Amino acid sequence: MRSLQQSGQAAGACPPALQPSTIVNCTVEANTTASFSITLSAPDVLVLQVATTPGVLRPKLTSPTGAAVACEHVLGPGDYAYGAVRCPATQAGTYTMKVNNDSGSQTQLWTSYLPLVSTTTCKTVAAADRTLGAPKVFQGSQPSGSAGDCYTLDLAANDVLRSYSSSKDVHHSVYDATGKQICASADPWPNIDSIALDCKLTGTAPFRTMALRSDGGSLPAYDVTLARLSRPEGCAVVEPQAFGVSPDLSSTVGCRTLRVSQPAWHSFGPVASGTAPTGKLFTAAGAEVTGPCQYGACDLPAGDHTWVAAPQPGAPAAFGMAFHSAKETRGCAATPDNGLVAGPATGTFGGSGQKLCLTLPTASGQGVYLLDRSPAGGKAVSAVVYDASGLKQCEYSGYYPVCKLTGTAPFRVVMSGTPSQAYALAVHRTGEVAGCAAWPRTGFDGTVGAEVQLTSDGRQSCLSLPADQHTAAEVLSYSEPFNRQWGTFYVADAAGNVACNGGAVLSCPLAPGTPYTVMLVGQADTYKLARRDISGTANCTAPVSTKVGGRATPFDLGSALDARCLRVTGAATDKFWLSARTAGGKDDPSATLLVVDAAGKYLCEQYTVACRVTGSTSYVAIVHTKNHGGKPLHTDVDTWKVGTSAGWAPECTANRISVAGFPDRSGVLTENSTAYCAVVDMKPSQKLGVGGVSTSNDLGSQATPELSLLDPRVWEGTGTTSRYRCDGGFGSLCSTDSDAQAGQAVLMLSAGRAVLPLEFTVGGTCVTECTEPRPKPWVSGISPASGPAGQLNQAVVHGVDLTLGSYLQLMPSDSQFADGPYLRPLSVSPDGTSMKVLVDTTGLQPGLYDVGPYIGHRITKAYTVTAPTTAAKSRFVPHGPSRFLDTRDGTGAARQRVGPGGVVTLQVAGVKGIPATGVTAVVMNVTAVQPTEAGHVMVYPNGQPRPSVSNLNFAPGQIVPNLVTVPVVNGKVDLRNNAGSVDLIADVTGYYTDQAGAGSALNPIAPSRFLDTRDGTGAARQRVGPGGVVTLQVAGVKGVPASGVTAVVMNVTAVQPTEAGHVTVYPNGQAAPGVSNLNFTPGQIVPNLVTVPVVNGKVDLRNNSGSVDLIADVTGYYAAEGSAFSAGAPVRLLDTRDGTGARAGAVSGGSIVSLQVAGVEGVPLTGVTAVVLNVTVTGPTDAGHLIVHPHGTGRPGVSNLNYTAGQTVSNLVVVPVVDGRVTFFNNSGSVHVIADLNGYFTS
Repeated sequence: MRSLQQSGQAAGACPPALQPSTIVNCTVEANTTASFSITLSAPDVLVLQVATTPGVLRPKLTSPTGAAVACEHVLGPGDYAYGAVRCPATQAGTYTMKVNNDSGSQTQLWTSYLPLVSTTTCKTVAAADRTLGAPKVFQGSQPSGSAGDCYTLDLAANDVLRSYSSSKDVHHSVYDATGKQICASADPWPNIDSIALDCKLTGTAPFRTMALRSDGGSLPAYDVTLARLSRPEGCAVVEPQAFGVSPDLSSTVGCRTLRVSQPAWHSFGPVASGTAPTGKLFTAAGAEVTGPCQYGACDLPAGDHTWVAAPQPGAPAAFGMAFHSAKETRGCAATPDNGLVAGPATGTFGGSGQKLCLTLPTASGQGVYLLDRSPAGGKAVSAVVYDASGLKQCEYSGYYPVCKLTGTAPFRVVMSGTPSQAYALAVHRTGEVAGCAAWPRTGFDGTVGAEVQLTSDGRQSCLSLPADQHTAAEVLSYSEPFNRQWGTFYVADAAGNVACNGGAVLSCPLAPGTPYTVMLVGQADTYKLARRDISGTANCTAPVSTKVGGRATPFDLGSALDARCLRVTGAATDKFWLSARTAGGKDDPSATLLVVDAAGKYLCEQYTVACRVTGSTSYVAIVHTKNHGGKPLHTDVDTWKVGTSAGWAPECTANRISVAGFPDRSGVLTENSTAYCAVVDMKPSQKLGVGGVSTSNDLGSQATPELSLLDPRVWEGTGTTSRYRCDGGFGSLCSTDSDAQAGQAVLMLSAGRAVLPLEFTVGGTCVTECTEPRPKPWVSGISPASGPAGQLNQAVVHGVDLTLGSYLQLMPSDSQFADGPYLRPLSVSPDGTSMKVLVDTTGLQPGLYDVGPYIGHRITKAYTVTAPTTAAKSRFVPHGPSRFLDTRDGTGAARQRVGPGGVVTLQVAGVKGIPATGVTAVVMNVTAVQPTEAGHVMVYPNGQPRPSVSNLNFAPGQIVPNLVTVPVVNGKVDLRNNAGSVDLIADVTGYYTDQAGAGSALNPIAPSRFLDTRDGTGAARQRVGPGGVVTLQVAGVKGVPASGVTAVVMNVTAVQPTEAGHVTVYPNGQAAPGVSNLNFTPGQIVPNLVTVPVVNGKVDLRNNSGSVDLIADVTGYYAAEGSAFSAGAPVRLLDTRDGTGARAGAVSGGSIVSLQVAGVEGVPLTGVTAVVLNVTVTGPTDAGHLIVHPHGTGRPGVSNLNYTAGQTVSNLVVVPVVDGRVTFFNNSGSVHVIADLNGYFTS
């Protein structure tokens, strides 16, 4: 910021005229114009300076004829608000400078002018003042409004001037005798030190330079030096130094004359006891030498060259100049070229800038390794190898140690190092095997071929590959204890030809019959090594499938050194996608691929999703670990043939999508179907927005499925291409650049690092170059419009043009720009008018929130986040079983059938041993008997709104039981029939209580088969006859404790009964109660969940008629310790018919649908051990069964629901929760699945 000098007294009125180099300080009143006359006796160039405060006023100059004079800011063209201007005065006479004050307030002004041509105030710069080695420092000061100081030079045209001031506020400009500007310094940058101005003089002498502050502020004190760069004077002369000689560091002159007697490559640079100055090299004529000379080493012709230090503020520091010729031989010492045997050359460096030289006995046409072996406390050296003529052979700075000698012997190694520090450099021929260890080849497993120890004073180890002990292509690898990539392999033959070099996994083509040495260079550590054959004869595994999305080839890698290989073959025109998939986060241990062609040539390494290769008939994919975690690592390798000479693979062409957009498509990625592939015709500059959801989004995992847009013309490599690409996962813009070729591309959805199975829904909308404008989503409402904080609340967003890529948010209503959580889409209606979502309120404060996209239309105050809820926890008390309701005989209610819409209110608290208070929920087996129409029964808390759920589904004439867990309100529960008339039975098997010290807690277990009379599991291998009882041992079996078990939860199935009848499950040793758990007709397969008290560690199962096989699958048990139960009003979490909770659409045979339960509808996000779901299947196309099990675990060999084609069947399920989700597997046909939440267990 400019600083304006203030006078001790107030400024007066402005004078009518200005005198040269005289500053006027005056006042310009508001809304007036100050005019000053300037009289010139001859044409000139004027520098006008005007400084004002407050405000900024610009001067305007008119000629004696009244014409406006075009002036330019001294800094050059630009819109400068204030400061000095340069004006050409082309005629003698009186000029007028006007300063108009239209600011509305009084302004103080400082102004002056300098006539550049006619001024007589310039200071003279004598020859002694401009010596380059030590130029005179001129001192000066300038008050506010100064037009600058002028200096006259005794230099001639073509001389080069260096002008410098330690103050960056000083502006330098150089003029000839006519006032023509030759050079000027640039506008200074903030926080940048002052820079010298180098100017080659052209035009007419005498030349002048000006120093001024361009903005008109004051310069209380400044300095300036003016030196001649051409034909320099006062520079110390330096000649090339012998090796072992240290430069003189005592001189303070700012330049050095480098005297070259023999043209050669020279190195040069300043050295000092402290910080050495920076500088540049110039010719004797003052021209800067560019190219490699800028970096201190280049070819120099004979003659003098000038190295000039960059000027610095303050007194000049002493420094020396290191200067060496590549042809120099003075001071060289002989050294052997078998340093791994004879030992390294050692010594200590002297002063700064000293270089040392070693002469080699090595003949031309051989190679050598340069190996730094500095001792403890020593410093590494850098080296350059020259031949006898001074031609550089190579450079070494601790990396890339191989040097191929092709020049004229003898060769010299010139070393640079740290002053007063010891060094050790070993030179070893690349063809010398003495000192190199044997390295046996191993197979593709974890076998170690060699082990080497690198130390702090020996960070290299040599290994030998004899000519007859390697194949035409091998892969070299190492591991070290902490998975650090600390080492590099260099493989070279005797001539110094490097076959390959690289890190921990390196593919290397090797010439048959040629011996090699391998140098491992790295940090001190223990390295385990393996080399393996990857040539055409290598024994590599064939892929399981090359079909797109086909089954991957699995491998388990047991250690960081373990590796496998796959050989993939095809036509040279085939396009392959090769990828090693390891489930987990991006930083978790994983496997990756290195791919070579038939000749062992490196093609690709998997850095992102996959390697894409084409052009060969055979590929070897080396599967190795990345950041191995010390545990066995499982990976699956995909080997997809995505294209052939005939076009894209049929798995892709079967799915055609349009860049104009495509409707939602759902599927499941499994180990048998690992990708979704589609083709799309694209033109340049098109963008397709791809939105979607997948089950990986709900697990808190960083691993999500990956989208790739692939161009058939650019197939090789990894990652994306510049012309066809997607930006990542769902929400990507898949686009083509303006220079892309039109054609049919492939859109690939692959699993990436996500865990399989993985459910997905994907849809697309056109973004640019669309045939129709892309509609933006418009939100009109959300229902329900409220939900508690800390939950994933179910809701439906209403509007138009809604898609999975709409990305709606919940944003605080009191802030326009505040961000918020995204609504998690589950499914969108085909017409885009409704979208089922989960509203994530975790971390939100109660209050009002807007709903909509962050940019675009939103509904204000559309959603209310209420206070978080805390559910009561209860424990289970086994009971009975005991019949509480039978409308056939008037037990518990009137003796009459329940009509359509009829509700039976059943008193449970205080009845038959159930406590009158403290009962939170009841467990009872409800049976519908002989309904007249197809319908369902729902069971729910007394007096509460009727939920949109069902517990039993039936057809006319059936007897259908189902276990129900229902909250108790007012001591009662309600049972409602929706259609026809039906008798209802309810047998209570237990209740939950919140009374302290009462009851037992649940311990969920993976569903496990305890009984199967078909094969003798748990009982004799025989059908159960009429009145037959099976006693089943549960305590002490398959993870159930031997003692302390109060009750067991198991799914009991009756298989192929010969007669209509029922099964009763009850405590062992007690009389069979007058209840039933399963009711069946001949030939059926009927399951039902049972919670039964355990006595003597056993339970009894009794068949009342005919013969039947019985199955019992245990899913949990109750004991003193375990998980407490929280009841909730029944709520629907899943319905594949309309996309509630998951994608819409029936579940196909052999496929799954999974459901997020943690955090949803009152279930906590963490600590959930199991949920209670009433699961219903409807509309099955074939007979089959449904298995419900924890997501993220293997599917158990048990079933929960069995059904025939067209049947609607319900069954209660208590399913453990592992990762927050529950999986539903359908074994055959297709079927819709419904799940209603009845409660949950928490640890």
